[in-house]
Amino acid sequence: MPQAFAELQAKMVDTQQKVKLADLQIEQLSRMKKHANLTHAEITSLPDSTRMYEGAGRIRRRQMRRSRSLR
Repeated sequence: MPQAFAELQAKMVDTQQKVKLADLQIEQLSRMKKHANLTHAEITSLPDSTRMYEGAGRIRRRQMRRSRSLR
């Protein structure tokens, strides 16, 4: 009986750790989604003739907003 209890307790601890990890991942993805939505809202509010720069490593590539929205 004590061995079964110990196994059950170990499973419980493992499950709690997995739940905490899942909660952290959900929180991180929610922040990323919010950031993406805010960025999208700002970009779509700009005129089509606005020059924008896209990061490509250490280099910035200039492009017009119109071509950026087609992606």
